Amino acid sequence: MFKCLSKPVTGCLLTIVTVINSIFGAVGLKPIDYEVPIYTELEKREQVEFDEGEYSLGEYDIIVSKDGNDSNDGSLQNPLRTLSGAKEKAKSLKGTADKITVWFHEGTYVFDETVNFDSSDFSNITYRSFPDEKVVFSGAKEYSQWAESTVNGVRCFVCDANVTDKTFFNSAFKGEQRLSRPTWPKNGQFAVAGVDLKDAADPEQTYFKIQNSFCADKNEIKNFKNIHDVDVRILHYWCDELLPIDTADTTTGKITVEKPASMTICEGDRFFYENVFEALSEPGEFYLDREDNKLYYIPQDGDTINNTVIEAAYLEQLINIDGCKDISFEGIDFSDTDWETTSGHHFSSVVTQGLSDIVNNAKYKPNFPQAAYDISGVITAKNSDGINFTNCLFTRTGNAGVMFDECCKNCNVTSCELYDIGANGIYIRGLNSENESQQSYNINVTDCNIHKYGQIYNNAVGVLYINVRDCEIAQNEIYDGLYTAISVGWVWGYAFNVTNNIQIKNNLIYDIGQGWLSDMGGIYTLGVQPDTVISGNVIHNVGCYEGDTGYGGWGIYLDEGSSGIDVFNNLCYDCSSEGFHMHYGADNMVTNNIFALNDEAQLRLSRDEDHLALTLDTNILLSNNAPMYYSLFKGSIKDNNNFYWDLKRGKNVLSGTSMKLSDRTGKLICKIKGYYNNAHFEDPLFRDPLNFDFTIADNSPVIEAGFKQWNYNDAGTLTKYN
Repeated sequence: MFKCLSKPVTGCLLTIVTVINSIFGAVGLKPIDYEVPIYTELEKREQVEFDEGEYSLGEYDIIVSKDGNDSNDGSLQNPLRTLSGAKEKAKSLKGTADKITVWFHEGTYVFDETVNFDSSDFSNITYRSFPDEKVVFSGAKEYSQWAESTVNGVRCFVCDANVTDKTFFNSAFKGEQRLSRPTWPKNGQFAVAGVDLKDAADPEQTYFKIQNSFCADKNEIKNFKNIHDVDVRILHYWCDELLPIDTADTTTGKITVEKPASMTICEGDRFFYENVFEALSEPGEFYLDREDNKLYYIPQDGDTINNTVIEAAYLEQLINIDGCKDISFEGIDFSDTDWETTSGHHFSSVVTQGLSDIVNNAKYKPNFPQAAYDISGVITAKNSDGINFTNCLFTRTGNAGVMFDECCKNCNVTSCELYDIGANGIYIRGLNSENESQQSYNINVTDCNIHKYGQIYNNAVGVLYINVRDCEIAQNEIYDGLYTAISVGWVWGYAFNVTNNIQIKNNLIYDIGQGWLSDMGGIYTLGVQPDTVISGNVIHNVGCYEGDTGYGGWGIYLDEGSSGIDVFNNLCYDCSSEGFHMHYGADNMVTNNIFALNDEAQLRLSRDEDHLALTLDTNILLSNNAPMYYSLFKGSIKDNNNFYWDLKRGKNVLSGTSMKLSDRTGKLICKIKGYYNNAHFEDPLFRDPLNFDFTIADNSPVIEAGFKQWNYNDAGTLTKYN
């Protein structure tokens, strides 16, 4: 007996042939002819430390220091103290200097208010740190005067908060740690017990009924202290709702919210409460009691009332840029900003009927129900040209990191790190206008490390492009998010779409979704984009919610109307649904990709239309007892010269909606439906696919058939990040 069931078919076959040839050789028989795979190493590109360059003081350069004073002249001997002071000094040099660098000495610069740049400010200016000096722009104030106490039966620290309604905060940090608001339940979530459609603005809608209430089990409601400071987070479909509670009836179980839900609340939807005083108990939690004007903190190991400093964020936005040209930031850390639940507006295009009195009379308007659309950035720019960020860090933010709003062009985010971000990492939101003067374009995100995004608004995206053209998203590493990593486009269907010519290349994307929401992709597109290219990307471990209502953890996801997109040289593996999914669209080319070992199937098209949606040519689909194609519509996909192989079933591959006998479709039926044209059912000879090494043997049959191996190790950042 040959014990090799845990190995791929290739490994088993080689083991068997080797043993048989040993036996044949011993008895003088001719050995079996078996060509041993030959592998050429794929070189791993070496990442390098970012070179900050050297300090060189120009004639009109300005110096800023924590020890400075804004009444000084900004010289090396008499530095200024704040960004605002430097901005005003630079403005006074308009007409005298052509170019200025503002140099910041090391330190944390706490902003009292948002700094606003406009067309009157100096252009062709760089705000940067001295080389090897850590410069932080912060929107938080410190709390350190603690007293020992107890709360809910556990030890706590407490101090006077000294806040008003205007300075109420939702975010607090201790060093680099984001502290948690107390949640209930502590583990898992509750389920919506019922809904009353009389409390819906548009009950005939499927996804967007716009409700201001739902029912919980009576045992899952408390007599909450400070009830209007308690938020309920509801998870459904591709959206999470963070809604401030208005009333909670412990007798009936009915909960009403001050801000209507943007998406339909359904029975069984998961939810939990945040900022619950009665749940304050775990180390690292904080609670701001507005009624008593006290700040509570549950200490962690090593914390004392004398060494504990908490920074409470009181600004949402550090910098606002409007109508500016050629302003750059280099080597600056932007951190410690807040968020709030009360913003938002629901587009009438989402809801076909009138919104009725529920929305019109609501205290707060619902948000747009996708991709944290309504959430602005810690730095927001609009109507601007040449706004650049290089070697900057964005961390511990409440909102998005960087946002380029309408009418921006020629902007770059390069070699930046963004982590622990409240909403979208980098957010570009233009106008879908046919008027070129109103279009956003040439806004590029390259060599950035983006992780742990969507920490407050869970449906946020790592890099989000809305209504923008002629851009590059390249050489980024994006991971540890709860929703899509890269999203491009904002037009559902075949209407005019300004988004086009987006080059999405050589990005490394992994560990997103994490079983929290549904309907996501490592890379996601919308609308007609005939010059957009998706190539050289490595995407793995995209995981959707696995409950009854969960679906859609896809590697590459071409959603509604995605058309004319060229998808080649991508590796998508170990996703909870398919490596490639297309909802509907036209004339997309998918060539020379590897879709491997994805859970439900390797490729799916989910809507049948009366035109060719997808050409699938010279790809490798590798399964491990899962279908190749999830659904088959005659005439919608034109496939040619693709390789199909199953690590357990070999060439006996199947397609269908599952591996159940009733759902399986064999090769004959697939061919009758027009699939498997010039197909190859042969082992592609990956070196070690079960350990996700997809190096192809030099003598693999896929090479002879025209598949071109590329170095998938080139995906990811050029800069070395710690």
